[in-house]
Amino acid sequence: MTRTPQPNRRRIHLVDHVLQKYLLGALVIMEIGVAALAIWALYQALGEIVDENMYRIHFSGDANMLSLMMREGLRVLGGILLVNLLALIVADRIWAYYVDGIVRQLAGLMRASNQLDFSAQGPVSFQHAVLDQALAWRAAESAHLVQVRARIRQLPAHLPARQPERDALAQALAALQDD
Repeated sequence: MTRTPQPNRRRIHLVDHVLQKYLLGALVIMEIGVAALAIWALYQALGEIVDENMYRIHFSGDANMLSLMMREGLRVLGGILLVNLLALIVADRIWAYYVDGIVRQLAGLMRASNQLDFSAQGPVSFQHAVLDQALAWRAAESAHLVQVRARIRQLPAHLPARQPERDALAQALAALQDD
């Protein structure tokens, strides 16, 4: 026996293609730029080290080529790490702004729904599946409330005196309660 999945079953989605596509593109472009700058900086620094030490007439033990090259390499590597750390912080702030915006809008929709205000809310500034589901649910509930109001309007204003009419009214109220 197989179970059919519920259409609105909650799932954890760790990927949001809309935003992550742009963040990934920005990361690739930034990394290409950082790598090009690092290569250019190393080329310039190592070129100067080689030029300074290549044509020496007298050898001095003070100039250790390996330590000079290591120092320049570590300086450039530190710059790359700093740029990547800053990019990580910026991406985190963008992601937090995006998620907070979605949660804020969802909270506003749920607050209005809690007060049975199913009127049209302002336009959503973030597009996300959760917000689409919430708006679809609100539209369905609004339509359901319109039907319930119409059925309530059909009920008599006063309790009928005869028993058959009371039984019919009890059935109508039971049908309303089941909705």
